[in-house]
Amino acid sequence: MTNDRDSNVTSANPAHPIVVLTGFMGSGKTSTGQALAELLGWDFVDLDHEIETQEGLLIRALFAQKGEAEFRAIEHAALCDCVGNCDRPTVIALGGGAIVESNNASLVRESRAVTVFLETPIEEMIERCGVEDHADPDNPRPLAADRESFHALYEKRLPHYRTAHVTIHTAGKSIAQVACEAAHRLGLAISR
Repeated sequence: MTNDRDSNVTSANPAHPIVVLTGFMGSGKTSTGQALAELLGWDFVDLDHEIETQEGLLIRALFAQKGEAEFRAIEHAALCDCVGNCDRPTVIALGGGAIVESNNASLVRESRAVTVFLETPIEEMIERCGVEDHADPDNPRPLAADRESFHALYEKRLPHYRTAHVTIHTAGKSIAQVACEAAHRLGLAISR
């Protein structure tokens, strides 16, 4: 289902428009975000990368050492900083669970960012994430260590992803094609 509630990002916040990419782990948010930002001549921020840099730990280690509740508090603070420091048009790739948190969803709405859900076939995401049939202690995805938990978590988060302004189905498309479709669907001028 496509949800195009606000297809003109420039009217949302003309001083510094923000496009937020959301979707499950392995949906291509980082790669698409980088490609979209390059296409538009905008800044790009990967929220998970910002958190890892700030904390000096990988996301998996943060979950293991501090637990999910503290990780979510760190994530929210990082998103606040990220949105608050956008002084140029910016594409932000969220972590897979960020938009599920009500404080993050409210922050994104209040910033008048336009959200894009990258809907990717679940088997493709499982392959990209290297998820096995049984839990792998070395899997960098702490909340979806096996196929069963991956499926369950995706189904739980899907209604939150579907609240995005625009849904892009990525099946059979290259990163460049998805980025171009996002720019087109949002009515954004391509700079190159």
